[in-house]
Amino acid sequence: MPSMKHFPQYRYALSPTSQMYFCGLPLRLDTTPKCTLNCLYCFAMSRGGRRTSRKLIAYPDSIARKLHRALDDQEQGSDIVGEMLSLKMPIHFGGISDPFSNSSVAAISRRLLLHFSNHGYPVVISTKNTNLLLEDETMKIITGMKNIAIQVSFTSLEPEKTRRIEPNVPTTNARLRCIDTLSKEGIHVIARLQPLFPSFESYVAENLIPSLGSFGCKHVAVEYLKLPVERNISLIKRIFNIMNWDGYDFYHHNHALLVGREWVLPNGFKWERLQTLIKSIHEHGMTYGSADYGLNHMGDTDCCCGIDNIPGFGNWFKANFSNIIRHAPSHELTFDQLNDYWLPRGSVKMYMNSNCRLAGNNQIMSYLLQKWNSPNTANAPDSFFGVSWNGYHDATGNCIYTIKEGLCKNKRSR
Repeated sequence: MPSMKHFPQYRYALSPTSQMYFCGLPLRLDTTPKCTLNCLYCFAMSRGGRRTSRKLIAYPDSIARKLHRALDDQEQGSDIVGEMLSLKMPIHFGGISDPFSNSSVAAISRRLLLHFSNHGYPVVISTKNTNLLLEDETMKIITGMKNIAIQVSFTSLEPEKTRRIEPNVPTTNARLRCIDTLSKEGIHVIARLQPLFPSFESYVAENLIPSLGSFGCKHVAVEYLKLPVERNISLIKRIFNIMNWDGYDFYHHNHALLVGREWVLPNGFKWERLQTLIKSIHEHGMTYGSADYGLNHMGDTDCCCGIDNIPGFGNWFKANFSNIIRHAPSHELTFDQLNDYWLPRGSVKMYMNSNCRLAGNNQIMSYLLQKWNSPNTANAPDSFFGVSWNGYHDATGNCIYTIKEGLCKNKRSR
């Protein structure tokens, strides 16, 4: 067991994320903010996030105390994390960095998993380093967990190119064998296809998807490549050299939109190109999850990672715009529809980027309301495919949006 005394504590190891507008898993856990796998497309690297020399690590005993206070002492009102833990909101373990990136990190991740296992707490693990995941010490913990799902990540490229852009990650075949092992143990396995490179949809549909289905994968969440604005910080150009493809030129030619610090393809463009891949997912007995900005509401499941269909994961975060759109009772979308869902009361101020913090109240409700009434901005309801704002407001002054015919959950054909 590695010593942690030389590393400062990662204070924000367990925290809510700003993905609350569209994600059902906004409570994430990371063993460290850094990842040693060094995949060339890593979003953390593209934003300079792993260039800091400071080493931080999660303290399992500190996390255990949070769990004890929330679940055993019922201190629901201590802070927003405590509220979420008290509800047993599922945790996304590996939101920023891989919890099994190397042996030292994996050892600490196992200690964290043991604490959650002791409480029967629902956890979704995201990893690519399946070699360490399959080690006996880790598997003993995972197979003993009551509420566990594992998400294994893949790219959309051929194995030879994948090896070059993911130099420290097990091969595609090794990850497929891991899915086979996990599924035979009765563990719910999700495949995360990220990034999906444009023009590789047919290749994935004909090669990777059939293999995923045959090895016991239950659900496939798909997200297209997001291009970082900071071209010189990221290693994305090296990927394009390997692919012999100019991604920035392709995205510019196809009218990519700037969302935050990333270029993303238009919703309609993505949705049209995804159809071949979605058809293959269904044909091979799996459900499709749409993890793309603006398409989160278009998947087969309410939560893009598919955990809403797993027993024990029912307290996922439902008050996000994607879920509101899916369950709208009519083609009129109003803010009061959020009243049907639970929201924490604590402040998220300390977890938000300083440029995004609101003046005064920093409850999640306040962020949702502010974004709801900011049409034509990233993550507002009209940034979702098929949703528009025509200038109307309700009696309280909140925007009323319109959902395109056929997009309501009960009226959408599969």
